[in-house]
Amino acid sequence: MGHEYVELKNTAAAVDAYRRAVEIDAKDYRAWYGLGQTYEILAMPFYALFYYRKATALRPYDSRMWCAMAGCYKQLHRRAEAIQCYHRAEKNDDREGIAFTELARLYRENGEDAQAAGYYERMVAQREAHGEAVGKELSEALFFLCTHKKSTGDLDAAQTIGQRLLDLGGPEKDQVKALLRDIQSQRKAGSGGGPPV
Repeated sequence: MGHEYVELKNTAAAVDAYRRAVEIDAKDYRAWYGLGQTYEILAMPFYALFYYRKATALRPYDSRMWCAMAGCYKQLHRRAEAIQCYHRAEKNDDREGIAFTELARLYRENGEDAQAAGYYERMVAQREAHGEAVGKELSEALFFLCTHKKSTGDLDAAQTIGQRLLDLGGPEKDQVKALLRDIQSQRKAGSGGGPPV
């Protein structure tokens, strides 16, 4: 019933319904998770985190619980805790791919580009395995990987990723073209020439 109230944007009734559900069965993770979601909608991350912790304690093997907790920690600017939660989500088979994407972003924000690249690569592989070959997050990942590979000197991989980005299109197309020209000029400077872009 709480979910229906959330859909109707009646958060007060949703909180009441979920609390009644918790009183009836305190071991039902769905009620705790629903309370967390409702408080997240109300922009009350500390309350949401409290209820997500309860849900996670009841269902520690569910990656969705860990991703929800991590999202609250991100809102609270507590990156280390968010990273720990996303790692737990990853270990519990995060089928939606949220953990890889968010771990990559958090590591990138922390300046840990090698770690970020590893998670972006895993995210891209997961998306490809599920037949998801387009999207904003995929473009973001490929662009980061292209610049990272270029900065580490792996020009072949950078060019391959850049070409793939061009094929996807998107708003960063001009940036990708400039990046590919830069890769080409680095190749010419390093080896006296290379294949044209």
